[in-house]
Amino acid sequence: MYNVDEARKLLVKLPRQDAYKSLEEITSWLTSVKDTPDFRPDEHVKVIMLLDETGQKIYEELLHLYLGEPHLQDFEGIHLWRGLHNFVKVLSEAYEICLDEYQQAESKTSFFTSNLPVICVRLMRAIAEQMKIEMMHYVDVEQVAWQRLFDSYNFALKHEISESLVFAYPRQTLHISPERELLRPLILNISSTDTLAQDQIEVCARIITRMVSSFDFCDLHDSDCLYYIDLARPGAPGRVESGVPTSSGIRYFGAANSVSKVADLILQHEKEHAAQEQRFGTEFTPAGKLTVLKHLQVYWSKEHPHRHQERRTIHSAVEIAHGFNTISKLVTHMDIDNVQNISEEESAMLKERSSISLAAIESAVDFTTEKWPVSDVSIEGLGGTLPKDAGAWVKIGDLCGIKAEKSASWWVGTIRRFHTDEKNVYDFGIEMLAKKPLSVWLRTLGKGTEKESVWASSSGSFGYDYTSVILLPDHNNSLANATILMASGGFVQDGIFEVMLGEKSRNIKLTDLLAEGEDYEQVGFQWLTHKS
Repeated sequence: MYNVDEARKLLVKLPRQDAYKSLEEITSWLTSVKDTPDFRPDEHVKVIMLLDETGQKIYEELLHLYLGEPHLQDFEGIHLWRGLHNFVKVLSEAYEICLDEYQQAESKTSFFTSNLPVICVRLMRAIAEQMKIEMMHYVDVEQVAWQRLFDSYNFALKHEISESLVFAYPRQTLHISPERELLRPLILNISSTDTLAQDQIEVCARIITRMVSSFDFCDLHDSDCLYYIDLARPGAPGRVESGVPTSSGIRYFGAANSVSKVADLILQHEKEHAAQEQRFGTEFTPAGKLTVLKHLQVYWSKEHPHRHQERRTIHSAVEIAHGFNTISKLVTHMDIDNVQNISEEESAMLKERSSISLAAIESAVDFTTEKWPVSDVSIEGLGGTLPKDAGAWVKIGDLCGIKAEKSASWWVGTIRRFHTDEKNVYDFGIEMLAKKPLSVWLRTLGKGTEKESVWASSSGSFGYDYTSVILLPDHNNSLANATILMASGGFVQDGIFEVMLGEKSRNIKLTDLLAEGEDYEQVGFQWLTHKS
């Protein structure tokens, strides 16, 4: 690794069939190269840039694997996370040494000087990537990481390259500058990533990268700049309040001006919900991207959400189940015998389908409940500490059934927040979706103005398709503003269904996708005055 030619010979021998081992070896070589004295500065940086470029594709492959199974207490997930984290941390340290060598060099080579903006951008990107990976593990970004990020930006200011636009890596098509690279982790930090799943954090980061040129960043306070940093006192961004100090190191920033662009993207995604949408990565569903866009629309706006519910300390425990199919069988069911306008044959079919599903759930190996301690509650949620021997399945956005002690009924909620402390203890927050959920059948009627006959089932002996869903009354236990949980892929824009509620059966029209989890969609709907 003492020069680029020799480095290339070694990189050919990487175990390409084992991505983790390959990235581990590149990380080891980066460590060796950065710590080796007496390198010529430009040869030093050339080798590090080659190792970086080789490692990026492998890193992306492993990140994709990690996002597929990112459970916090899963051994394989933790193993992948550590490999990813080690690579970007060592990479940033290597580039830092290169910039130190540049500053100490008596004469500056043309190679180093011409590539200085690229080197600075890559350094800041590696630090930002380290921060993102830590956010995916729900740990606080360390003060030293902010220090290194701000030091890198101050270096760019000193050498008058903070606004120099470059391509960070070969074959990339988006221009970036040290200033824009600084904005990426700043905006990610204010986007409430502790309420996003790991894959949603990745989508969020990609959206930020695409939109970074539209964010505000200035020396003087502006009404659209809701946050600030102090380059002389590195740390996480603060929200602008009265009495913010003014100094040469203060910078104001915000994403409020980008909210209208986010709104436009939301409309496009809603109109083309079923289409394969290219932006922000084809490995994420359009519905998944839509969920993140709606999240950013809230957290980037001037009206920042705050917790309004009073939280009460308790010492209790709840029984937890997970998965849409499991929970739909545990919550209260609408008795099919009470449903009107349904033939005996259809009633028998639904009963058979329900009993088969319930038997499958009851016999499934993975249908187990866990007991989680609860330390605080509010009207709309509860919080506590995840037991070490539980929650191997846990991911933010996961649906969970909740049964309180001495209660016979099941509530429905979602995992909404995580935080990991220095002892690797996970604090969780659950948002309560409904305390009186009801498992019901939907009968498919049509879409928009289409007639029932168009949507009637074309196979089998029944005239209609039926879908099992969970009806969620609002927090006042009213159906007036209820929503519906359905299995992933069930949402159809403007789809018309009959909710089988006995004598009170009514028609609805699906209006919007509110949220998406691993196996479910939460859907808004409109009650129709008359049946179609």
